[in-house]
Amino acid sequence: MLEVESLSVAYQGSIRALHSVDLSVGAGDVVAVLGSNGAGKSTLLRAISGVIGLEGGAVTNGSVHFKGDDLRKVSAHRRVMSGLSHVPEGRHVFGHLTVEENLRAGAVGNASRGRAATLRDEVYDLFPILADRSAQRAVMLSGGEQQMLALGRALMAEPELLMLDEPSLGLAPRIVSQVTDIIRVINERGTTILLVEQNAAMALSAANCAVVLELGKVLLSGSATELSKDDRIRDLYLGNKDEAEFDLAPAADFRLTPWVA
Repeated sequence: MLEVESLSVAYQGSIRALHSVDLSVGAGDVVAVLGSNGAGKSTLLRAISGVIGLEGGAVTNGSVHFKGDDLRKVSAHRRVMSGLSHVPEGRHVFGHLTVEENLRAGAVGNASRGRAATLRDEVYDLFPILADRSAQRAVMLSGGEQQMLALGRALMAEPELLMLDEPSLGLAPRIVSQVTDIIRVINERGTTILLVEQNAAMALSAANCAVVLELGKVLLSGSATELSKDDRIRDLYLGNKDEAEFDLAPAADFRLTPWVA
């Protein structure tokens, strides 16, 4: 579905952030991108979604193909319309708009009024608390609720590939666990996911494949199970006791429970 080949990105013309990165995401996959701060994880997602220029960056080499189409000359909003959605780090919900208005904004240009209503109901089914908060301004939501809203808004565009940048950032451990469950459910409903996370245990528990970036280059790649057993990954990213407690495989009787922030 997504093929990134020899992708290089620089900021301000000279600060290199990505160096010949290769990445492949197949339909139905959950692919985790791991790495420390400054590794280039967010830059990778921005380059794929077409918003890298807003951050003063530019693709200097390589290519990104989505469903076989070369995205180099495709605008960011056209990428969304083609089935590619990006939930950036920090949520970036429209604080002055209500929950309902935020969701409607996510469907602009991609769904008829009737279809948008159906998609909204599906989001409310996934996140019942958003239905309860539908008339509330987004700025008044908790951090966990804003993350739900950011995810829900992206789902309103009916993405085939959903890119998530640090969805667990700043959330309480119990909410992080619910984020993991939601990622699994979204994937089970047919959406391919590219997940950027510093919380390696959380990411590996949700993913089937993973890539590790270091200083803008691919250090390791493989199945999530293989990487979770790699001593380098365990030493660098799984040493924290709280993170290590994540179960790296979902329970056989896993069922979605309501997300309560």
